[in-house]
Amino acid sequence: MLTRYSDWKKPTDAAYAFQLRPSVPGQAGGFSPSIPGAGLRSDIREIAREVLVDGEADRFERKVHRWPGPEDVVGDAGEKPYEGQQLSFEESAWRSALTMRDVDLVLRGNVLVMRGHSGQADYVLRDHHMLDVALYHYRTTGELPRTLFHADRHSDWCKDSYLEARVPPQAATWWKLFEGLKRPDGSAPVLEEQAIFFTTAKAEQTSRMTGRDVGFSTLVPWFVDTSELHWRQVLERPGVTRADWVSLDLDYFQPAPQLRLSGGLLRDPRFHGMMEHARVRVFVLSPQFTNGGDKIDPWEIQGSPHSSLRLLNLLRQLPGKVRLQHGG
Repeated sequence: MLTRYSDWKKPTDAAYAFQLRPSVPGQAGGFSPSIPGAGLRSDIREIAREVLVDGEADRFERKVHRWPGPEDVVGDAGEKPYEGQQLSFEESAWRSALTMRDVDLVLRGNVLVMRGHSGQADYVLRDHHMLDVALYHYRTTGELPRTLFHADRHSDWCKDSYLEARVPPQAATWWKLFEGLKRPDGSAPVLEEQAIFFTTAKAEQTSRMTGRDVGFSTLVPWFVDTSELHWRQVLERPGVTRADWVSLDLDYFQPAPQLRLSGGLLRDPRFHGMMEHARVRVFVLSPQFTNGGDKIDPWEIQGSPHSSLRLLNLLRQLPGKVRLQHGG
């Protein structure tokens, strides 16, 4: 029994603490980072075994849940091609413009990874599994994030009591869980909550939006001023524009009412510089949310995949000439 407050450990220092191995080949327990060839797929569960210390990967699988895919029925045979967890990472040659075939691949649960000549890496995800991205990037490059700029309609931050009460979904609690992922040279978090700069905007529901409004989806930690979450305010904060990781959820810009709130970010030269110099850029389709509201049941694609593709290609080609029908 705990007798002193100092004996208490928050979940991310106890049940949700996961220790990384050193990315130094000769060091005890170390590994040698390597980038797979184009076209090769890696199972994130095996990646976790390679980068987490013995036993931690199994505990990670028990403690952290991954979302299933959309339940859309496709074709006369009644197939559900997108149903299933996002488990594989596929390396691909760098392309500035993706295709619907790429979007379909991602919707089927395959993370698309592209690397530029400068070493910049783009990750295109269906579900926002940021810890998986960190594990894979660490395995392939030995690099870990220092700061993260994150634009999303859903912050999905959670309290310690939420972690203690259930097996949390990674996509909805990664902001908090990042503190549990520990650097290899001690117990310091890979990324503290204070190093994640979050901006959000949530359009009012319209009759053309599907899904229901879930108010608690925009929770933020106690130290974040909820009156200063607009992208203009966030870009003024010290260190934001030098973020080495950038995470963009497409539901931040979709549908049109969202773009009217957030589209101005796409024109800002500070954001252009951030996109150009970030070491890692993460783009998340969030297909069940892209038509507004928080569609949870049934778990289906709400927005247009073609619209998501156009937005994805625009985001990845920044900085450049931006043309938007709806400004913000």
